[in-house]
Order: sequence, then C-alpha cells, then structure tokens
Amino acid sequence: MTEEALTTRESSFAEAGKLGPYKTKIHKEELIELLDLWEYGPGIKEKLEALIQQDDQLKGPHLFRYYNPRPSKVDAAEEEFKDFIGTKHCLAVNSCTSALICALRSLGVGMGDEVIVPGYTFFASAAVVGACNAIPIIADIDETLSIDPKDLERKISPRTKAIIVVHMRGTPAQMDDIMAVTNKHDIPVIEDVAQAAGGSYRGKMLGSIGTIGCFSFDYYKVLNSGEGGFVVTDDEWLFTRAQSWHDCAACWRPNRFSLEKREGELFCGENYRMSELQGAVALAQIRKARTMLAGYRRSKARIIEKLNLPEGARVQPVADVEGDIGSVLTIFMPSQGVTENVLPMLQQAGVPAGGIYDKKVRDWHVYPYWDHILGMKSVAKDGLPWSGVDKGDLPTYSKDMCPQVLDILARSIMVEINPEYSERDCDFIAGCLNEIIGKAASQLPG
Repeated sequence: MTEEALTTRESSFAEAGKLGPYKTKIHKEELIELLDLWEYGPGIKEKLEALIQQDDQLKGPHLFRYYNPRPSKVDAAEEEFKDFIGTKHCLAVNSCTSALICALRSLGVGMGDEVIVPGYTFFASAAVVGACNAIPIIADIDETLSIDPKDLERKISPRTKAIIVVHMRGTPAQMDDIMAVTNKHDIPVIEDVAQAAGGSYRGKMLGSIGTIGCFSFDYYKVLNSGEGGFVVTDDEWLFTRAQSWHDCAACWRPNRFSLEKREGELFCGENYRMSELQGAVALAQIRKARTMLAGYRRSKARIIEKLNLPEGARVQPVADVEGDIGSVLTIFMPSQGVTENVLPMLQQAGVPAGGIYDKKVRDWHVYPYWDHILGMKSVAKDGLPWSGVDKGDLPTYSKDMCPQVLDILARSIMVEINPEYSERDCDFIAGCLNEIIGKAASQLPG
C-alpha cells in the first residue's frame, strides 16, 4: 500500500472516531433462550420476546467475572454471602465439590495424608479426598445424622490432615464435641454445609465454626444457582491459597503476572470459577435466604407440633433445634421392618417421604455403595491415591464397617419440607404420619 493510501485510510479512521459499533458476543438470541427457562401466564413470554426484538440499544452481558467492565454479580454474591455467614473471606466457585477441593488444597492435603469423612454424606465429600491423592477414612454417624465425635476420635492417626464434618439434611452436627476432639489433636475442620446453608449451632452460622466452610448452590439445595458453591474462612492465607487453586493462581490476583509474595501462593491449580449467570442467580437467592429459611422452619415446627407418634417412633434429636434450617423432618422407626412397611403407605397417601438405606437401592449418600473407595479404584497406572502409602498403612474398608450408619438410616423416614406449605398442608402431613405410623405400631407383636 502506498504512503498516500495509508494516509487516506488513517484519515478516514480519524473521521470515524472509532470502529463499530458491533453487536455484543451475547445478544438477543441468548436472552430469549434464557426466557424459555421460566414459565409464564398466557401471552407474557411472547410480549417479552417482542420487546427484546424491538430494542436496538440492547447490549449483552460480560459473563466472565474478571476484567468485567460492569459490576460483577459474582463479586456481589461473595460480599452478600460473606456477610450472611459472618466470615472475613468468601470465594465463589462452580460447585461444592470444587469448594471442598479448594479447602483441602489450601490446607496442603496431598499424597499420603488421611482425611476423615462420615459414612453418610453425598459421595463427593469422600471423593474429593481421593482426588487430592489423600486417603479417605470413613467414620460412623450418630442420630444427628452427622459424624459421631466418639468414632471420629477413634479414627484419628498421625497421618490425619483434616476432618470433613457434614451437616446432613439441614441439621447441625455436634460441633462443640467435634471441635473439642479436633482442637485436642490440632486438626483443621472443613465444614461441608451443602445441605444446611443458613443453619447455625449455638448462635454461630454453620460454615463459620471450623477452619473452612464449603457450600453448595446446586439446584437441589436450599439456596441454589443451578450449579455453584462458596468457600468461606476467616484465615486470609487459606483464602489466598483457595483462590490460587480455583483459578490457576492467575486472574484473581491484582497483578496476575507478578512474582509470589510468599512461598505457597503459586502452584498448578485448576479452573473452578463461577460465571456471572450463576452469580446473578446466587445473589438473588442469598438476598431472600432469610425469608425462605423462615418458611422451612415455620412448616417443620407446625408439623412437629401436630405429631402424636406411638411409642417406639420418635423425631430425630437435633444438636441445636434453633439452628435447624427445617428442610427435612426425620422420624426414627423402631426397626427397619416398620420403616419398610410404613414408607409406601405414606407415599401413597401423598406425603413427600423417603427412606435412605435400602439394600435394593444404590444410594450414593451411603458408604457401602462407594465402590470407588471400598475397591480402592484408581484413574491412572500410578495407583494413586492408594499407592501413596505403604500397603500396611492402608485402611481396611468393608460394607459393615460403620454399623450406626446402617442401623440409623435403615430406621429413618425423611419427610421433605416446603417453605411454601400452608397450615392445612402441614396438618395433612402430620395427620398422615400419626395415622399410618400409629396403625403400623399397633400391629407390632407384644
């Protein structure tokens, strides 16, 4: 190109002032697809689509939280959740599984270490230990449905690097007893609060009691963003290392290309970032959390108030009734046989009830079905995590190793609670429980 042509082109650029304008990468089509996820009254969706199509000024969102020209929804969700739980630091991630791995890695858990987990929890709570090349040690539970502090202490060894406490079915674990054990042995506690976001124990929010708290915002949890999770802690260094792991020690840093300020800040991590779409939904959920929790608690309290259970059937003891989020009502039957008899009748009557441990159903929440661990499976020829310790130091796994898990869950009936239940709904559920459980008890021998 000649010098004259270059001068002419540069002049035309100067006259234009800037390139474009162009449509944003994400535009009307994507917004309309998002609209399709909701259900509307007659004609509403069509009106919304027409309005969007008519808008010539519409610009799509920047869905990556970092380097965002607009205020980040993920940033806002972190701030709101940090204040809600009451910790100094909060990191948004793409799942509770990722949150747990970030927590374990921030603590330096790796090959040859042991991490104690309860035998009743979703498999991810145990799988993350193996994913960090450490050895999961499975402990029994008590009637809180969380880890038994006595068995926890029995399972501690010189190789124990961390404890994962899971607050199951919305109820808190016995945190005073658990923390007494872990403080005695100077072992950090990771709280898995996937099923109990918003719960508390003696005035302290679950997730803020141990060293690190991990939360799920999966669709089936109390608070949800479809997928997503959070890591909370008061420890700035652990927070820094969790950030490093969740984003390869890159984008979150003020200067992503700077040298590390302290040994252990930089390492090869993974990508667990939360997107702006998840962040926006999570933010809205956090802001209405107290309203939803009040609904759960109101409904559960109403059902319990109306219960008149026969001898031998009883409501699950809760470590702190005030801290129960109220999402599930668990009733213990006198035997597994009674549970098996009562459960189908409750379901047929319309009560949203379920059982847990049934040998005919492979429930990934119950340790006998964790074939990956019990069979010491590996993803690669290196045999990790099991090859990371001498064979004589490997645990002995068996399907009957935690008898309290098997007994308690076999006798459990769990009734799902909806925060929108009316008093009539609650009275119906309580009435069915009284009648059906009472009838079953009357037919017992003796």
